[in-house]
Amino acid sequence: MKIINIGVLAHVDAGKTTLTEQILYQTGVKERAGSVDQGDTTTDSLEIERRRGITVKSAAVSFDVDGLKVNLIDTPGHADFISEVEHALSVLDGVILVISAVEGVQAQTRVLMQTLKEQRIPTLLFMNKIDRRGANYGQVRTRIQNLLDPHICDMTVTENEGCENAGVLPADPVSAGWLETLALQDDELLRMYAEDIPVSADRLYEELIRQTKAGKAYPLFAGSAAKGIGVDRLLSCLGDFIPTNGSAVLSTAEDLPPLSGFVFKVIKDSSDEQAAYVRLFAGRLRLRDEVRVISRAGNIRSLKVKQLYALQAGKKTAAGCIEAGDIAVLPGSELHIGDVIGFRSDRIKDFAFHKPPIQVQVLAEKKEHSAMLHQALSRLTVEDPYLEYQHDQYANEHTVRVFGRVQQEVLAETIREQYGIQVTFSPPKVLCIEKPAGVGESAEMMGDPGNLFWATVGFKVEPGTSGSGITYSLAVELGALPLSFQKAIRETVEETLKEGLYGWPVTDIAVTLTHTGYASPVSTAKDFRRLAPLVLIDALSKAGTAVFEPVNAVHLVVPEAALSKVITRLAQLEGLFHEPELQGTAVRLNGTIPVRTADRLQTELSSLTNGEGLLSMKPGGYAEVRSAYPENERRRLNPLNRGEYLLRLNKIL
Repeated sequence: MKIINIGVLAHVDAGKTTLTEQILYQTGVKERAGSVDQGDTTTDSLEIERRRGITVKSAAVSFDVDGLKVNLIDTPGHADFISEVEHALSVLDGVILVISAVEGVQAQTRVLMQTLKEQRIPTLLFMNKIDRRGANYGQVRTRIQNLLDPHICDMTVTENEGCENAGVLPADPVSAGWLETLALQDDELLRMYAEDIPVSADRLYEELIRQTKAGKAYPLFAGSAAKGIGVDRLLSCLGDFIPTNGSAVLSTAEDLPPLSGFVFKVIKDSSDEQAAYVRLFAGRLRLRDEVRVISRAGNIRSLKVKQLYALQAGKKTAAGCIEAGDIAVLPGSELHIGDVIGFRSDRIKDFAFHKPPIQVQVLAEKKEHSAMLHQALSRLTVEDPYLEYQHDQYANEHTVRVFGRVQQEVLAETIREQYGIQVTFSPPKVLCIEKPAGVGESAEMMGDPGNLFWATVGFKVEPGTSGSGITYSLAVELGALPLSFQKAIRETVEETLKEGLYGWPVTDIAVTLTHTGYASPVSTAKDFRRLAPLVLIDALSKAGTAVFEPVNAVHLVVPEAALSKVITRLAQLEGLFHEPELQGTAVRLNGTIPVRTADRLQTELSSLTNGEGLLSMKPGGYAEVRSAYPENERRRLNPLNRGEYLLRLNKIL
């Protein structure tokens, strides 16, 4: 059986979970379609999802259609859960992007579409809610072409839109004008169009398939997920427009390519048992196999497959073997999101996963719940590693990283429902980073005045390449120092750089160990752990650092009359923008804005544009702070103040 893995994506409330339910109903997985309002949907399995009517965790379910096995992943629509969406996209063969015929193209729709286009992921568009009052297929289609992509081919023709008896009919490729769209990216069709040579519907359909699989054209379906209108047409085309994973029969294990899989989802149930979802790109995974696992950090270990499940007809069923192209579920395995099973395949898509830019402290309302809160947050971090939970055991503080307010609210409800702990949050803090501005060197030798330790340490620091993090190298012979001392120095470097000259983590830095020395048998690893921060920070002080803050990439469409007000407000909020692009009576504006001021732009845009402006934002990396550098509160011993540092080491302060 051939297999495809697809995702359903949309802005909040566009109807993607309703569409998923209707698909499961029409393919025989369910006896009736569940309702988001009634809280009985298959993929929204968490109580919080049922109550809020939104998806907060990606969910995987399987169905068959016309001899094709489809693994479908329903993803969150709210921007605060973008990490869930990014992990899902890394394992998909194609996507259904749901757009409301009433609300039209919304902020998150544009963010998602941009990512899909960048990654050339085959995408089918489904315009939902054509039966709702206010639905306007033609108007929304025009917005799709203007705001998402112009290469749209209508798959259906709507009838009685905006009414309860709305319906759809198959579109004729010739009369629907596919030729004009497809000829833009095919020289032969362009010639036939220019010479007015008739092109058959079959030829146009074949070309649409080719361009869709290449991520160059987008079939547009219409319907009503709630009433099942148009869903059958969408289902019948999945195998055409989305590349399938073949199921070639191989006679021996020697014929198989090396095993390659990617962990894209991890869940823990109420009994604390963990299950990992693995997309297999190559090879075959068998029960009781011993497989290798490559962690996100590059560490390699072995894993025994003790339990193995497949997705089948809406359920998880025990399996003895999972083939390439399918999704395997491994209960009880200590796997983490981002782990590679076997070998890394070139088919595994690389996404620049953005870390949440905001840190909040999680506070248990009852002090006796603090230890339980630590356990709860530790478990939840397994399911979403980008929470980056940290526990300061000395101050007994619990901090996590989040994208926004909705994610905080969902986290609080999850902790209360699953662990019985009532929590609140501190005011959010935007997390900056530091990068070295130049080159600096420092060294301290045993016996030097002021060096109280039986150790010699020297460092050179300089800017590293963008995105490199911390790179550490030796300019001394590896055997010149015992390995335990080498290990102590390297670990101390990583720990010290968590707080730079302004208290922020230092990244994109190259650190070279230039001097070492010890006196046997009196030198200990502790000497190196205590001296290294003083020398490293001294070298960093000589190099200097610049502070960078997280920014959002913004895309605005505003009326021409409001452009001046919007640009002025953007500048006041310390945003940067490119040359505006005129589009009819509207203007496109692209740029960046600091995360710390982005909420204000979202709040004020409606009044700035009389309700006509559109804004989409997504994480845009970091930019140097243009005003005075902010400082972060230090939590560790401060080697910038040598006297205080030494006094605290000796517990005099």
